[in-house]
Parts: sequence; C-alpha cells; structure tokens
Amino acid sequence: MEKNKETLDQALAQLAQYQPPDKAWNDIEQKLGEHTLHQALNNLPQHQPADDLWEQIEQEISQPKGNSFRKALAAAVVIIASSLVIWLMERTPGKQISYSEEIVDQRLHISDTQPIDTQYENLKVWCETESVVCNRPDFKELTKEYETLRNATDQLMQAMGSYNAEPELVRQLTAVEQEKTVILNKMAKLI
Repeated sequence: MEKNKETLDQALAQLAQYQPPDKAWNDIEQKLGEHTLHQALNNLPQHQPADDLWEQIEQEISQPKGNSFRKALAAAVVIIASSLVIWLMERTPGKQISYSEEIVDQRLHISDTQPIDTQYENLKVWCETESVVCNRPDFKELTKEYETLRNATDQLMQAMGSYNAEPELVRQLTAVEQEKTVILNKMAKLI
C-alpha cells in the first residue's frame, strides 16, 4: 500500500497539462507513414534466378540420402554416452547442489523518500508565504538542526546500500528519523 497517497494525488492534480496541436500528430504520422517504405521497396533491385538452378534444387531435395543410417548411429552413440556420463555422475559422491529461499524482513526495507521529509518540504513552502514566524531565530535554529539530520539520513542510507544488511545502521537511521520528527513537531508548535 502506498504511503501518502492523498498527497501524491493532490500533487498530480496540480501539475500543468499540455495537449500538443493536431498538426504535430499529423507530422508524426506522415514521417512514420508507409510511403517511405514503399518507395524503398520499389528501389530494390530485382533478380530472377535461372531455370536450371531451380531444377538442381528440386533434384537435391528429392534424392534420398544414403548416409541417414550413419547419422542415426551417431545420434545413438551420443545419447548412450551422455546417459552413461549422467549415470556415473549421480553415483559418485561429492558435491551436492542445494538452494534456499530467504524472505526479506519488511522492517528493514527503507523507502527512498521519508514521509517526515515530505512534511518538512510542505512546511518550507508555507514558510515562503508566511515569513513572520519563519524568520525568528529559534525557528531558524530548528531548521538548521533538521537539515543536519537530513544530511545524516542521506549518509546512512548511502552506507546501508540497497540491501540494508546492517541492523546497527537501521537502528541509527530510526533514531535520526525520530529526532527529525521531534524537531518538526517543535517547528509546527512555533507556527
């Protein structure tokens, strides 16, 4: 299930729409039309093979092949030899092939965009219109702290990579995200 679906729907609804003129579509259709294909086909050279060539091909096809017994014998030898090799490989103890399936713990999966960062971006947009509160020194200090924590989040996510294999890094990231939430709540209270 997608997080912040409503926010995403609102953002998509605010995107500007553009409809290209019909002339653009007509130009594309003309360039992709079959006219150039037909023209290229008409420019290909034509060649008619000699009649005796077709007769030679018919004779070769209709003649029975005398070495079909040899081919069947060779195929039988290959099948028997490969069966023998497989049988011997199964009988000799040694390496065994096995596989396993591992299920990813969803708690270790971290999305690229954090919901707290989206809320922070919304707060920054609001601050652009309502600058009285945002210009206060205590608010600016909280903004600097949040940006520092945001950089720490980016560095942790880079260190974790795609597989998030280090539980300690996940714990650190969780702590940083919680601190970001606390700071964002303080900022919201000032407003």
